[in-house]
Amino acid sequence: MKRSAFCLTFVLLAVGLVANCVKIELENLPERCDFRKCTAPDPKRLNVHLIPHSHDDVGWLKSVDQYFYGSRSNIQKAGVQYTIDSVIEELIRDKDRRFIQVETAFFWMWWQEQGEEQRSIVRELVKSGQLEFIGGGWSMNDEATTTYLSTIDQMTWGHRRLVDTFGRCAVPKVAWQLDPFGHSKEMAALFAGMGFDALFFARQDYQDIAQRVKTNTLEHMWQASEELGTRGDLLTGMMKDHYGPLPGLRWDLVDNDDDPIVDNTDSEEYNLVRFLETFEKNANAYAVGYPTRNILIPMGEDFQYMAAHPFYKNMDKLIHWMAHSTKFKVFYSTPSCYAKALSDAANVTFASKTDDFFPYASDPHSYWTGYFTSRAALKLQERVGASILQTGKIVEVLSKPPHTFKRQLIALKEEMGIMQHHDAVAGTEKQHVSDDYSKRLTKAVSGVQQGIAQALRVLYNGTAVGGTFCPQLNASSCPITETAANFTVTLINPLAMELANQTVRFPVKEGVRYTVTDLATPSAKIPFAVVDIPEPVQKLAERKGGKSKVELVVRLPLIPPLSLVNLAVQEVVGKQEVSQKKTSAANAVLKGRHMSVHFDDKGAISKVTLADGTTSVSFKNEFHFYKGIEDRARNSGAYIFRPAEQKPTPAAHVVEATLHGTAEFTEVHQTFSVDWISQVVRLVPSVDGTEDVLEFEWIVGPIPVAVDHIGKELVTRYVTDLNSGNRFKTDANARQLLTRQVDFRPSWKLEVTEPVSGNYYPVNSMIVLEDAQKKLSMAVLVDRSQGGTSMAPGVAELMLHRRLLHDDGKGVGEPLSEPGVDGRGLVVRGRHQVVIAPT
Repeated sequence: MKRSAFCLTFVLLAVGLVANCVKIELENLPERCDFRKCTAPDPKRLNVHLIPHSHDDVGWLKSVDQYFYGSRSNIQKAGVQYTIDSVIEELIRDKDRRFIQVETAFFWMWWQEQGEEQRSIVRELVKSGQLEFIGGGWSMNDEATTTYLSTIDQMTWGHRRLVDTFGRCAVPKVAWQLDPFGHSKEMAALFAGMGFDALFFARQDYQDIAQRVKTNTLEHMWQASEELGTRGDLLTGMMKDHYGPLPGLRWDLVDNDDDPIVDNTDSEEYNLVRFLETFEKNANAYAVGYPTRNILIPMGEDFQYMAAHPFYKNMDKLIHWMAHSTKFKVFYSTPSCYAKALSDAANVTFASKTDDFFPYASDPHSYWTGYFTSRAALKLQERVGASILQTGKIVEVLSKPPHTFKRQLIALKEEMGIMQHHDAVAGTEKQHVSDDYSKRLTKAVSGVQQGIAQALRVLYNGTAVGGTFCPQLNASSCPITETAANFTVTLINPLAMELANQTVRFPVKEGVRYTVTDLATPSAKIPFAVVDIPEPVQKLAERKGGKSKVELVVRLPLIPPLSLVNLAVQEVVGKQEVSQKKTSAANAVLKGRHMSVHFDDKGAISKVTLADGTTSVSFKNEFHFYKGIEDRARNSGAYIFRPAEQKPTPAAHVVEATLHGTAEFTEVHQTFSVDWISQVVRLVPSVDGTEDVLEFEWIVGPIPVAVDHIGKELVTRYVTDLNSGNRFKTDANARQLLTRQVDFRPSWKLEVTEPVSGNYYPVNSMIVLEDAQKKLSMAVLVDRSQGGTSMAPGVAELMLHRRLLHDDGKGVGEPLSEPGVDGRGLVVRGRHQVVIAPT
């Protein structure tokens, strides 16, 4: 039967249905993802690529939903749903018009509300190239405070939605990072690895751009990864005047600055000749600094095109009348077509760049380095969300959970994608928007946690695994462990590597002895102890219902890759006082296998001695604060770090310290001269057991401002006698380590205008100091993204918390002064780990 059908088809082709069959065959061919839809540039003229776009923040002054639906117009007139509606109508009017959609989160919200007829129209617009997806991530992610893993996740999820909906040709080929406040080398390497042809952005240092205009290097080849070699190279272009149109071309109906083109010669408003002359002058001026006969003009700003007709009608007129020019060719284009034009340009060799674009300054006194630390609690919440998401993905693969878990996991992917937005994890949003981000993420995390518990029950045939998560362990609060006599703790390792010496802590009842066993190997010894919860932790307003004064500390010798461990915690019959030492830490010594930590007579660290007993490093841990400047034009704020003085003010000193715990689990609780700073110091083994880690767990806040009315930016300093010179290293998105040098930029000769903030860099995982002579290095590992620097040899400085009383004038419109749960100000609890070892 199959052969007969084939023969019949062949006969039909032979007798005259060739045309119809050829048509059918063409329709069934795979879609061609090429540049046939691009307008060809004219090498003899200046080619002006008009790129219609709307930059739509996934939360900033308004929340995600408020921006999409257009509510709270008293804050900002912006409704993304109307933008997409209006643009689609205008694209239907004229097949030559183009538009780019960037943020997949907003597009997906819109797509979900459309009927099949509208969806069919949009599919045709995508297929024809009129509507093109650029960037394609769930959001336009920040590049300073994000990790490579969360960035890959949010890009993957955005592209997944696009390819599932429109096919592989909808996957973007160009990165469109208009608004992030500085640009990361690792981010460029990731884009290159994702197959992007080019990267375009609009924010770059004012000194950098001035130099590049002089040298015609506004477009260049970014060599973003030594590891990848040429595979990590990415064609990179800067937009000269932010990401809006040339003067005279701002035709948005809601935010309309410029007059329309009036080409009716009978009208008293006729302005065509004057308009075209001005346009040519502005286009020629804009072209200075670009190496080819092509320039990209972004036609749009924040939340524009809600009424798209005026914009398109005037662009149509501009293109029509400029068609008569012998010097200019003006046409609708897209970033991918523009990148193609650059790559095809004859006799052009692009300059190269190997460093990154941090820190970013928009003028001599506006270094955008404060946001590296802004909203420190939200930055930690994002890291916790990332951990839960990775665990959930592993559990999904291993357990084949019910469909409800898949929905819960999708919800968390979407919320984590939103959190990567450059006004979300960056901490540069209004307070009510920050609260909304936190609420949305909390809900999504909770759903996945419930799903993980259910999936584990299925995976392990209903054994005693899964149950209730304790989301407030950062405040040492967990109702189950604080009240139950017997309970099971499940620890999951979602990584493809084994984890050794993992320490977990949870509050328990006071005055009780416990036993801890591994359910898989009950005879194996599990090191544990009961220690006091620091008094400042017990007083946290966030500690809802937490009444316990002690916590159980358990150290797991080994957790295999992609596995879990079930610990049975049981109360010993007959209550007894737990043997725990509480003595003064004055002149104490914490001893590990590879390091000893020495304290002075006040209980502050004085030096560190390595295992050989002869190598010692002078070591101090200090807290200082920078006073936020009060300058009506250039304040410190959510974005900007601008201290009033270039030397910080000492914030507090240790007045007392106490040793707590047992011989194996000893820690030092430090009390400071102010009640809003406290710290616990521990010496713990590294995850592979080859080093000792000096751990600092600090609680800071509320930062006091009521008495002196001065905003403050709190830093901790690790002061050593290592001779690291004026160089240090910081990571890029928790991957590459980049060398930094004080008062220096590899790409241009720096004019120093802000000595401190101009030397701050994003720290996502670590800051490293190296002493070549002693062959020693010190690395400080962070638990969330923070700003950091090394302004003096041997000194690593990290900003922990910020509370400011003035807005910095960069758009958010309110000071960064988080109220906290009780309205008194935000309290932040965090952790640093310091490793000092031979290089």
